[in-house]
Amino acid sequence: MELNRNNNRRLLFRLAKNNLLSKKLSAMISVLSILLAVLLVSTLSLYLMGQHFAEQQILTKMQHVIYMHVTAEQMDALGDDERVDVSVPYKYSEKDFQAGDAKYHYTFFGSHDGPIETYQLTEGKAPEKYHEIVLDKAFVKALEKASDAEKACPKNDGNSGSAPALENKGKIGSAVTLDTGNGMEKFVITGLTEKTFYTSSYSVYVSREFAEENALMEQIPGEALVRLRDTDGMSYTEFTTLVYQLAADHGISRPNVNPNGKFGESLQKGNSGLYVVLFVAVLLFFAGSLVIYSIFYFSVMSRVRQIGQFQTIGMTPVQVRKMIRREGWLLSAISIPSGLLLSGSIAYFLLPAGWSWKNYGIVCLFAAAAASLTVQFSISRPASFAAKISPVDAAKNTGSEKTGGRRHKKERVSAAINPRNMAASQQVRPTDSVRHLSLPGRRPLSPYTLARQEIRSNRKKWWLTTASLAFGGILFMVASSWNASWDKEAFSRQDLFRKGEYYLSYLYSHTAPRTYGITDMQLTGHLSEELEQRIRQIPHVKDVQTIHTATGVIERNGSTFTQPFYLLTENDTDFFQLDAVGNNTYEYLAEHDAVLIANPALYEQLTGAAFVPGEMLDIRYFDGKEHQIELEVAAVAPESVADPPSGSVDSFFMADVTGEKLWKTMNTVESFTISAEDYEKNGRQVEADLRELISEYDDVSLFTLREQVQEDSGKIRSNQAQIYGLSLFIILFSLFNLVNTLISSFASRKKELSMLESVGMEQRQLRRMLLWESLLLALPNLMVTLTAGSLAGFGFIQYMHRTASYLHYRFPVEAVVLYIAAMIFLPMLISCFCLKEQDRTSLVERIKYQD
Repeated sequence: MELNRNNNRRLLFRLAKNNLLSKKLSAMISVLSILLAVLLVSTLSLYLMGQHFAEQQILTKMQHVIYMHVTAEQMDALGDDERVDVSVPYKYSEKDFQAGDAKYHYTFFGSHDGPIETYQLTEGKAPEKYHEIVLDKAFVKALEKASDAEKACPKNDGNSGSAPALENKGKIGSAVTLDTGNGMEKFVITGLTEKTFYTSSYSVYVSREFAEENALMEQIPGEALVRLRDTDGMSYTEFTTLVYQLAADHGISRPNVNPNGKFGESLQKGNSGLYVVLFVAVLLFFAGSLVIYSIFYFSVMSRVRQIGQFQTIGMTPVQVRKMIRREGWLLSAISIPSGLLLSGSIAYFLLPAGWSWKNYGIVCLFAAAAASLTVQFSISRPASFAAKISPVDAAKNTGSEKTGGRRHKKERVSAAINPRNMAASQQVRPTDSVRHLSLPGRRPLSPYTLARQEIRSNRKKWWLTTASLAFGGILFMVASSWNASWDKEAFSRQDLFRKGEYYLSYLYSHTAPRTYGITDMQLTGHLSEELEQRIRQIPHVKDVQTIHTATGVIERNGSTFTQPFYLLTENDTDFFQLDAVGNNTYEYLAEHDAVLIANPALYEQLTGAAFVPGEMLDIRYFDGKEHQIELEVAAVAPESVADPPSGSVDSFFMADVTGEKLWKTMNTVESFTISAEDYEKNGRQVEADLRELISEYDDVSLFTLREQVQEDSGKIRSNQAQIYGLSLFIILFSLFNLVNTLISSFASRKKELSMLESVGMEQRQLRRMLLWESLLLALPNLMVTLTAGSLAGFGFIQYMHRTASYLHYRFPVEAVVLYIAAMIFLPMLISCFCLKEQDRTSLVERIKYQD
């Protein structure tokens, strides 16, 4: 080491440590700001990564493909194939039975655990004999409710024996009587499950013996849940090739192959959750940087004399900058590890199944790096400002941003207590307060003028706080506008219930898909004109809208998928006005028996090629017999119509006359959408009448707007809570800044306030002055928040309304009232608390106080 250099690295560290300890409140707020930013970003990252990891864990216990309509011999052959890891027999009854307000159906799995986990037992064991079953706990409660209702109000129609009966509150080993399609049968509960999500129809898990011997189940074709070997690193194309090759080798036709779409998606890389994390991280770290910048700026301003003294004894500007930066590193060393530990605990508590030490390590690395850089960037300007302070400027400093401003203020106070001026004011009674003192050419001393002068003399400090509060306030207004503008019923209506409150369709299970979809059911023709007329005769039914589709199987580039074709009439003008490549007129579609394709992105991804006009599609269809035909692609549109008649985004369309040529006299009705007059008043009665009407049909299902709203309510509450939570976190950073500003300002003015009190200012006037300061701080923030925030909220809702029609702008009155109250009363409470704490120290000691 050179003789002219000092080893003062440890000294800078000690000085930084002492500076933080001397400003414990500011240091604590800085630590909390960094900790909260790290906590929320890390927790969100771990949660989203945990969801992906949990999904992968679930996929490791799911089938890769379902082979339908398989025989017992094919089932055994699949199990013996070396390319197959495991094959599980499966049967699913689509027929629903009613038990009070609950619906149930029968399901058989060859096993419930192992490589393919079909359901999880929380108690008991899987069924082995004919009359043994496993029920869900929620269904047991529904059965208990239905059984109690039957006992309280027994029916006198001679069918009381057809009601479900539950014994011993559905405990393991207790008996329950259920309808099996051939009358009521008595079962023994051997196990219980506990699903965490709502279901409109509960599964009753039965034994292999029941599946083979029961009249309802034995006629259901068998299916095989198959899990393949060595799928790690497999591409999506290799997966689909293997799935269809395996089917061909065992004599299973392509239409009876149903690959697991989720597993297929997992083989394709991409994670949109990353953009959510980045957006939230930018918001939080920006909010935190405002707080840290403000705190360090105030800290440097209050230590100008100290920094000048350090420079007087030889500290260089570089060392001053290093000292300030070491304070930032010390804060980071305390807050970042704490935030990472807390985020790990919270993420594990929220989603235990998604915990991964590898993901946790990655998140810790990136969050720590981002937080450290944010802290150092935030304190760079205050550190540069501190390095530029000269000993001469430090000696002149009085602790305010504008020395002149504070000096003029003190001169007015000194003038008020100067003996000459006091002599000139002998006519003032001793009981008169300071607010009555006024001098020629001077403004009268009042709580308001003193508060306004304080704001002016520390203008940058107050504007930094206002900017931080306004940033949080604008985000809060956007979030509040989002939640207030959310029309819950419109959200539930955006798909099936656009033009009605009841959706009547064939009872089709997508978990056990058929080769030609609902075609087999359409051949029975239960959704007929006769049923439509009977529905129209129900009291308070307003209208019945009929949707016609016919299902075909499309084969393209080695991929096969079952697809309904929506049948267009000449009145469906919206489809003929789409911005499409090719000829999408009704005349061309009808004359050439051609197909219109809209919104084709998914199918182009599945088949690996874009659709082009003039291309011929290989289509197989069924009208009692299987047929194959080639149809021309007439036009391709990138998007479908905004308000499709079926309520869902259809992609393949043909003219109604083409449908008649292919499916001839088959009833192509897919569904009825039924609307009611004065739904709020008559909705329940119409629903009851509809259920009674369709009770004679085994293959028809009714789904209602009421059920859809019930399913969506949890999702809506979750989304609103997340939006509010994020905005409140942002506001919390602003409040930290506010608390630090008020308390540090009060602490730096202890002697000044004591001087005012010594010359006659009353506690009531001091309190009023502080309250005026609070109002002068709150008003600019409220003005910015209520103007810019309202405009931002309105603009955001208008922008989102283009893709989210359920959003209709509504001013968030309740949220705004709460926000205004918080912004006004919180600073007042802090000021009153500080004043009360000050009163615990005598006036003489406060006047002697040196910061």
